[in-house]
Amino acid sequence: SSKRIVVVTMNHQDWSTVNVGRNAKPYAKPKTEAEKKAELNAMKKQGLVATEAKAFASGNKSTTGIGPMATSAGAKARKIEEETESFNVQRAGLGFGKALMKARTEKKKTQKELATAINEKPSVIQEYESGKAVPNPQIIGKLERALGAKLPRPPKAPKKKPDA
Repeated sequence: SSKRIVVVTMNHQDWSTVNVGRNAKPYAKPKTEAEKKAELNAMKKQGLVATEAKAFASGNKSTTGIGPMATSAGAKARKIEEETESFNVQRAGLGFGKALMKARTEKKKTQKELATAINEKPSVIQEYESGKAVPNPQIIGKLERALGAKLPRPPKAPKKKPDA
C-alpha cells in the first residue's frame, strides 16, 4: 500500500498588512512643528522650495480708505449713528394704572381674579397697574368689560419730526 503525503504551502499568499483607511502609511505618526520646519529647511537647501515675499501686503485694511469709518464695521457704526428713528415705546402710564386699580378694588377683585376673568396672566394686570405695560387696546377692552367701567385711554406717543 502506498501512502500519499500532500504538503500544502502558503508561500503564494501575501501576508503583508493592508491599510484600508485614509492614511497611505500604516500607523503614520503626525509630524511635529519642529519636524515640519526641519523638513522645509532641508528642502530649501536642496533647492526644492522657492520662497517669495509679497510686496505691499496689507493685513486687514479696507480698500475704500483709511481710518475706522473705512472698514465695514465702521460703516455699520456710522449707519447706526445716523439713524433718526426713535424706538421709545409708549407705556400705559400711572394715571391709567391708578384708574384700573380703583375699578378693580371697587369690584373687590384681586389681580389674579381679574387676570383669570380676562384670560391673561396676573403679571399683565400688575404691569398695567404699575404703568409699565405697553397699552394693548384688546386687553384694555377686556378689562373694561370685566370691571364694567370705562378706563381712560393712555395718550398716544408723540411722533418726532425728522431733522431735515
